[in-house]
This record gives sequence, structure tokens and C-alpha cells, in this order.
Amino acid sequence: MKRMSLKFMKKYFINQIRTFILVIILFNLLSGVSISSKKIHLATSEREPYIGSNLPNKGYVHELVTKVFSKVGYEVEIKFYPLARAKNLSKFGEVDGFLPSYNDKSMEKFLVFSAPFPGDNIGLLKKKSLSVSYSVDPRENLSKTLEALQNYEFGIVRGASVCQYFDQANFLKKQFVTTDLQNIDKIEAGRMDFAVIDKYTAADLMVNNRPHLIGKLEFIHPPLVSNSFHIAFSKKAKNYQQLKDYFDRGLSILKKNGDLTQILEKHGLYRPKINTPGKKKLVIGVIDSDDIKMIKTLSKEFEELDPDITLDWRFLEENVLRKRLLSDIAVSDGQFDIMMIGSYESPIWGKNKWLHPFINLPKEYDLKDVVETVRKGLSYQNNLYALPFYAESTMTFYRKDLFEKAGIKMPANPTYHEIMKFAGAVHDPDNGIYGIGLRGKPGWGQNMAFISILVHTYGGRWFDENWKPAINTKEWKNALNYYKEIMDKYGHPNKVDNGWYENQKLFADGHLGIIVDATSLAGRLFNPKFSIK
Repeated sequence: MKRMSLKFMKKYFINQIRTFILVIILFNLLSGVSISSKKIHLATSEREPYIGSNLPNKGYVHELVTKVFSKVGYEVEIKFYPLARAKNLSKFGEVDGFLPSYNDKSMEKFLVFSAPFPGDNIGLLKKKSLSVSYSVDPRENLSKTLEALQNYEFGIVRGASVCQYFDQANFLKKQFVTTDLQNIDKIEAGRMDFAVIDKYTAADLMVNNRPHLIGKLEFIHPPLVSNSFHIAFSKKAKNYQQLKDYFDRGLSILKKNGDLTQILEKHGLYRPKINTPGKKKLVIGVIDSDDIKMIKTLSKEFEELDPDITLDWRFLEENVLRKRLLSDIAVSDGQFDIMMIGSYESPIWGKNKWLHPFINLPKEYDLKDVVETVRKGLSYQNNLYALPFYAESTMTFYRKDLFEKAGIKMPANPTYHEIMKFAGAVHDPDNGIYGIGLRGKPGWGQNMAFISILVHTYGGRWFDENWKPAINTKEWKNALNYYKEIMDKYGHPNKVDNGWYENQKLFADGHLGIIVDATSLAGRLFNPKFSIK
């Protein structure tokens, strides 16, 4: 066999590659999908907590849809619009689809609907002072429920659909508005009686935009209707049926392998669990941390001593936990029986009567063993509203191995200017080592925890003696400039997404030279099973 020349081999492989590319193009043309169409354009509207531009990963719906389509090689672009416009963009084929949507039979001429995924609970939000309840359970007879309420004013977002019967109930007095927040404001002003709204949407709107209303409004239970969500694919999209089939198959896989449940739980959107007969269930909302998981392990002894009680632990990322706890209170939902909160919230929530005080503690629990400042920080008017699991302050941690390699030594009382210099000395991004990790993830218990400490160090404060905001000051500017400079120069590339949990992991794995964070991290960081030497 003769040896092929280098020139001939080169020409041969080029022709083979061209043939391969041509086959791919023909395959995609025959299947109705061009190479450039591997991107899906979807329209949505702000529907917190299900989907929203300010939510983690833009919400559960955004994360779910993105994950499903990524499995089949599609990039998803989801843009936010007012509700009515988002629907019309899909109807007239200017986007591939709209989400989240109900299965609207009247729109089947223009849209095809995906398989269902967990949706919302639409009901009535009212002032607590308005004494109204259902004469008939809406789950048994919605028509009679609404007929009994026909003398009241209902606020509805224009373009929104509740269900066919409600939408066609012309005997009801309906006011149409642009947003759910307008409905809430109208209830506060006494200009309508009910906002027709999803329970969690109402709660999150109050938490984010109208915190002064928390505890003053309530959601009437049960909801009028529980809906499933769908993607409404535009029939004007050339490959709409293929997109629907891809999504439906992917969704089915995520349901079977448990990924859908994990996404829901990650965003704090739990589905009710069946109670164990003969047992009382206590739902506990806590931060997802190893320290708290240790409590769960120890709680088995409690359940053995109290066989009539079962504990349902719900572990959430800190920002999600704060939102879900407040939203629970906002609409008087009662989802959580026991909550993990901080010393900042305890006296405020106690003052607002959102918490029950600890009055009859067992004799074995000696309050004198609790540090006095901690005890007072959890109290209001001498009533204790929370029991501490741990108390913490701020500490500077540094890796001795990286400091020795850089030829520097940490003093006993370093200044922030020295911390800047040390961070620069150990910073080695080419080898995956970054000078410092400070909390960058947005949130009161995340970046603001450290920024507040930094501001105090620079002599700043939140309010002056007359309770006027004092953030537009030289001290605040100096503190924020320092924070930005050290993070930009020596922080991790994903600093905006890194909070206390992510930074401790990076530090333990040897990727951060310094972290300034809570003393409660020390036990894990000094554990050789967790931290590399």
C-alpha cells in the first residue's frame, strides 16, 4: 500500500469536513430547524415569586424552562413585558411563545400549550378589618361562592385570566388595572374590597414594595382556583410543534428524576406534604447550612420522646428564606410553625406581634447561660421572642500556606489598608488563587452584613440622631469605594454571586487568601475533612 502525500491527506480531510457540515445542514433543513434557530425567544411578565427579573435565577419558571431546553441544545431568551403585550407578542408570532400561561381554550387558534407544570393559587386578598368569609367552599361550588360576593368590588389585572367561570361572571363588579401592585394600593386606600391575585404574588409584592402593609392584609383560604402553568407556543413559529414536544419530554424527565421538586424547593415553593395520620406536623424554616443540619440530626431524639409530633425541615438559601418567612406573615398564610431568624428581626417582629414570646421555658433551660447582649437582642419589652442556636461576630480568616508562599505575615490587629495590601500579595488568578472573598451576593444577610460593619469602621451610620438617613456622607462613600476597589482588584470573578456559603467553600479549597466573615464559620474551616491543608 502506497503512502499518501501530506498534500493529498490535507485535501481529503477538508473534503470530509465539508461533507459532514453539509449533512448537518441538510438534516436540520429537513427537520424544519435551521442551525441559527437553536435559540428560543419567549415573552413573560413579572410574576413573583414564580418568575421575575430580580429573583434568584429569575425564578423557578425561568430556571425550569431554561434547564429543560438546554438538555436538547437550545438557548432560551426570555424577555419581560407587561402582561397583555407579552401575550400579544406570542399570539402574533413575534416571539416563539409566552410563559407562564394557563391552558386557555379560547386561544387555541393562535397558540398550542405545553404539558402542565406547577402553577399558582388565585384567590382574594383583603384587609383584615373587612370581615368576609366564603359562604361556600369554592372548591366545591365556585359559582355559589362568587354569587354570595357580588356586592363587593374586585380588582383584576387587565389581560389576566382566573378561570372561565370567573372571567365570564358579568354580575361581579370588576375594576381593571395594569399591575397587581395597583390592586394592593387600592385595597389599602379603600377603593376596592378584593384583589384577585395569586397568594405568593401578593405576599412578595408587599415584602418588596409595601412592607408597611405586612400583617394588615390577608388571603382568604382556600383559593378560588389552583392553576397549572404552561408555555403557550405561537402557531406562527415554524417549529412550534417540535418545541412543544421537546419541552414536554424534557419536563417529564425532570419530574421523574426529582429535578422539578428540587427546583421548587430551592425557590421556597413547596407543595403541601401529606400529614402522617395521628401526628402533628411542625414545619420549620431554616437556613441551608451544615450547622442547622446538625440540629436536624439531633432532633431525632425529640421525635422519639414525642411520637405524636413529626418535624418537617425546610432548608433554604438565606435570601430565599427571609423572603418566604416574611411573605408567610404578609398574607397570614401560616406555612411555617417555627422560623430561624436573626437578632435584627426578633425584636421588630415581636413588637409587631408576628411571633409568640417564650414565656414558659423548661427549668432545664437556664437563660443566664445565654450571653446577656444576645438575650437582650432577641427581646422586646423584656419578652424573649427567639432562642439562640449560636451567636457570632466578625473575624478575619487567612490561609497560612498562601501567606507563607507570598512571604508575608498577618499582624494581630490588621487595618483594612493592610488587608488590601495582603490581598494583593497573595492574588494569583492565573493559578486560581484570589486575594480576598467578601460577601458580594445581594441581600441583608449577605453583602449588607459586611458593608454595614465596614461603614461603621469608617465612622458612618445609617441614621443620624433625628432618624434622618445618613448614607449620603463621606464615610459611606469611603467605605463603599474601599469595598469596590478591593473586590475589583483581588476578588473572585464570580464575586457578585458569592455569599458566606460560597466564600467559605472557596477558602477551604485554597482559592481565597483571606475572607472576612462570621466567627461561626471557624469550626468548619478548621476541620481538616473540609479544608485542604
